[in-house]
Amino acid sequence: ERRPFELRALLEQAADESRLHARQLEKAQLHVSVSVEPEELSAEGDPERMHQVLANLLENAVRHSPSDGEVTLLARPDGDRRGVEIVVADEGPGIPAEEAPRVFERFYRADAARAASDGGSGLGLSIARWIVELHEGRIRVEPGEPHGCRMVVSLPGAGR
Repeated sequence: ERRPFELRALLEQAADESRLHARQLEKAQLHVSVSVEPEELSAEGDPERMHQVLANLLENAVRHSPSDGEVTLLARPDGDRRGVEIVVADEGPGIPAEEAPRVFERFYRADAARAASDGGSGLGLSIARWIVELHEGRIRVEPGEPHGCRMVVSLPGAGR
């Protein structure tokens, strides 16, 4: 069901779940932070499906980050201020530039050596892209600085 929803509550819930996931992976020192600017930022869409997107992105970020690393979840207006951007950034090994265009393909897993041991199915990012596109949005991967990666979701803002 498409409707306006506040991003702060959605991001906090997803972050809480990712902290639990980190503890299950014996990464209790992993820090997951949330930032929403402005505080009352809203998007338009199905909040349950967007939760699924965030859960998939955060699961990958937690899995690939070092035990004492940081995962950052950020929501902000996009450049033209008519939509919103949600960024999930991690401190993992990153995604090689030549593999970045393929990470949203079904069953594709970047870096074959890492993929064999990480336990993922290769479907999470494909599902995330499908849901984001149903919301008339876009998803992309960017290199992190100085390492890791950033998954950037662009969505229509509420009331556009």
